[in-house]
Amino acid sequence: MAKRRAMLLLTYNLGAHVNKAEYEQWVRDVDNPFFNSVPGIVRYSNWKVIEEKVGKVPFTYYDLMEIGDLDAFEKVWGNKELQKFAHGWTERWSLHGTDEKYVGINFQVLLGEEFAAPDLP
Repeated sequence: MAKRRAMLLLTYNLGAHVNKAEYEQWVRDVDNPFFNSVPGIVRYSNWKVIEEKVGKVPFTYYDLMEIGDLDAFEKVWGNKELQKFAHGWTERWSLHGTDEKYVGINFQVLLGEEFAAPDLP
């Protein structure tokens, strides 16, 4: 059986100190190009919630990171440059900063496996 595609969903809110227009420009100029250059990332895109249509979500921004397959997670997330970049993001933009107690609070990462799509057998 062929390996299924895998996706990381990163959800987060920005700190109250953040200018959203400045952040979104930084994402276009720095964040998105960086992540799209990391080995193992197939495609990385950034999104923001503009309106809750059904139900409530606890985040205002989310990123979609397609990775090669489920086995690529450790390679991608364990990448030292990615970890350094994520630490810098946390320092500059997050709700709470880099203290270890905020891991999983400043942002969340979920690993998903594609199991149905028009191009899957």
